[in-house]
Amino acid sequence: MINLSHKLKIKDFHNKMNHQFGFEILNILNGQVMCEVFQRHQLMEKGDYISFNEAMCSHKTSVAIFSDEFKSLRALGHKISVQEYEDFTMAPLELLFEMEYKCIVLWFGDDMFCQMNMLTVLAYLEQVAYKGKIFFNMVNEITYKIETIEIFLGSYKKIYQQVLIDHQFPEIQVISSMFQGIELYMEYIKDDNEIVAYIRENEDQSQNELLENLFQSFPQYGLGDVQYLKIIETTTKV
Repeated sequence: MINLSHKLKIKDFHNKMNHQFGFEILNILNGQVMCEVFQRHQLMEKGDYISFNEAMCSHKTSVAIFSDEFKSLRALGHKISVQEYEDFTMAPLELLFEMEYKCIVLWFGDDMFCQMNMLTVLAYLEQVAYKGKIFFNMVNEITYKIETIEIFLGSYKKIYQQVLIDHQFPEIQVISSMFQGIELYMEYIKDDNEIVAYIRENEDQSQNELLENLFQSFPQYGLGDVQYLKIIETTTKV
């Protein structure tokens, strides 16, 4: 259940945005689960809502975001067809591609998984020279408490390329949640990262027990069972 005070704060945020921008607001939510939570708790007010169904912290990507090369690389990494990728990831983003909005609101957590997704969205907005206002609502995905930060474009495409393609730590200053996300991502992409070390130390546990302990031990990564099961499979084969 979402705390009533946090629910009211979300509604108050919506009211302020609607007063300023009317209906010309696009809310981008990190994944289908968050979208379903918003629907269930009637947190979708005036404006449009879409979900970004990706895991940009895993697999290869391309400089031109959402290009044919991008879709092919992402589909290959996820081991699905390009058509399946189109249906699952691209189709829900249709409003982002087709409509113009005065304001875009990003609803993402502060974990590594969410921050790499958000970095990709911000880099895309730079790629298409978006001129409207951007706000980031940092969501606690357990309580749904939010912290609102205004985002200014200018360097995210460069950061996206340095981090997600070149795997280099950028020298450009970013907001604290993204800085932390990038630090965790650099650890995550190591062959012998702290998650792999933990799995090796606890190979005697059952898969379900190990999964539960990974969720509890590494919440800052924001990984789901799909990512953890792949790491477990790869690690225990060695």
